[in-house]
Amino acid sequence: MGFWQNVEDECEYLGISRKELAKKANFSVHTISNGIRRDGMPAADLALRISKALNVPLENLLDWNENIEPMESPEQIQNQKLLLKYLPILKKINEMDIDSKKAVVTIIEKLG
Repeated sequence: MGFWQNVEDECEYLGISRKELAKKANFSVHTISNGIRRDGMPAADLALRISKALNVPLENLLDWNENIEPMESPEQIQNQKLLLKYLPILKKINEMDIDSKKAVVTIIEKLG
């Protein structure tokens, strides 16, 4: 479910209309109608005002859950940069015959 569907569901649960929500959060009913029609994400300040007006944590309206991937660690980012940097070389190595690959690996291991 998206943000606006969660807002609609919460309004229904609380028994308040779009008009009441708009007044409570200090924005127009038209804003809610457009958001629902477009099913887009509102601006951060509007989302926060809506969550406060509904007395619901913003995370609940955003539908965040444990399935969201955590942010990448600095080590993961560094590994991705290294992979991108050396990808052309890795592709060339991958095209080599098995004996050539073994020779390259042996050379690299002796360097490290």
